[in-house]
Amino acid sequence: MKKIINNIIEILMLLINIVFVYYLIKLNIVPTLYLIIIIGIIVIINVISWILLSKGKVALIFGYILLVINLIISCTGIYYTSVTDSFFSSLEEVNEEQLYYVVVKKDGEYNKLKDLNNKKMAIFENQSNNYKKVLNEVKDSIKVKDKKYTNVNTIVKDLLDGNVDSLLINSNNKILLDENVKSFKDNTKVIAKLSIKLSKQEDKKEDSEEKSEEVINNGSFNVLISGIDTYGSINRVSRSDVNIVVTVNPNTHKILLTSIQRDMYVQLHGTTGTRDKLTHAGIYGINMSRQTIEDLLDIDIPYYVRVNFDSVIKLVDTIGGVDIYNDIAFKGYSRYFEQGNVHLNGEQALEYARERKKMPNGDWTRGEHQKVIITAIINKIANSKELLTNYGDILNNSKDLIQTNIPTDVIKKFVKDQIDSMSPWNITSTFVGGAGSDYRETYSMPGMNLYITYPDENSVKNVSKQIKDLLNE
Repeated sequence: MKKIINNIIEILMLLINIVFVYYLIKLNIVPTLYLIIIIGIIVIINVISWILLSKGKVALIFGYILLVINLIISCTGIYYTSVTDSFFSSLEEVNEEQLYYVVVKKDGEYNKLKDLNNKKMAIFENQSNNYKKVLNEVKDSIKVKDKKYTNVNTIVKDLLDGNVDSLLINSNNKILLDENVKSFKDNTKVIAKLSIKLSKQEDKKEDSEEKSEEVINNGSFNVLISGIDTYGSINRVSRSDVNIVVTVNPNTHKILLTSIQRDMYVQLHGTTGTRDKLTHAGIYGINMSRQTIEDLLDIDIPYYVRVNFDSVIKLVDTIGGVDIYNDIAFKGYSRYFEQGNVHLNGEQALEYARERKKMPNGDWTRGEHQKVIITAIINKIANSKELLTNYGDILNNSKDLIQTNIPTDVIKKFVKDQIDSMSPWNITSTFVGGAGSDYRETYSMPGMNLYITYPDENSVKNVSKQIKDLLNE
């Protein structure tokens, strides 16, 4: 009877081992040598435990101890591999959403969308495909006498003067109006909200596969880190306050972080005429930001990672905070950031990366601080052995905080190579310099002069060369 029980235990243990090895192979991030060693250890433990279970009482005890060790190793392995696989699955691209508002005078007679039936609605002459879709949704609900405008100031004046009854505007442009036109903020209200999934320009399947194959074979690639100025859902489009191109060369273990100021005056991809602030590219979706920077720097950026305020806070807190060297002492809204070595939690890291008004060089310094935080996160994750105990929490808490188009096979190849080499990374940084500032009309807010920074052409060329040189090392 005892022998039968032992045989059943051995068979169950073998099945658990097989499940663990299956998940390990399926995950495909463990280098072949390590995989062979893991399987070899499991086989040796099983053989020894089987032998001991057939011997006397003392040997039987040691056999059960080995079975328990085997069980712990396999169950732990199954947990970690399943958590990792689930995290990779969560990194798939999701549809971005844009929020639109129907705005009316605060003291007016309109309180619901149906109240505007057969009334005049101000709309923008320069309409994106998504704007047109929302306008059609409105027209499916009520009859609209639309009046097109090319000047934001004229829209505001006509709305407040009663020459039009309402305005259809996206949430980000409304924020800009609230920030820059006090009469608009104080004298208007929102009576309807409409959300729409953004139309996105997708690569052909063969083009996407070709890019992935090229990265897997050659290693080097560019990734845009885009940080949007919102909390909550990562799906919601907003202004891109953080624009950092990360150039990665796994062959030399070098990373170059290139920051571009949010107020840089650039030509939005696919547009002509009036340029816009780079931060406004985010209003039209992550691909607009990515392709606009491609045009500016004359480089290919196949991938992006998109985060928001919550992403930074939760990620930094999950890894136990970050340690940085702060070059400039300043008082933030929640704490004083002394000069020197500083430990930051999630909220503090976000505050440190966002502050610009108290910085001697404004947005440029903020860009440098953003790179400091990114570097600290990379170093903490890559080098801290303590994080192994929080591995599951890190991955589980990172779900839904990051939006990316990096294919899973590219990420797995990158992770596998890093595990295989365990080499430290040499992280350097650069930036696109400015050539003066001004107040100019922008593509997204026609007729309104906003603060902008002109890109320095020589700086653009130098940065482009640095990126290309690193990719080709």
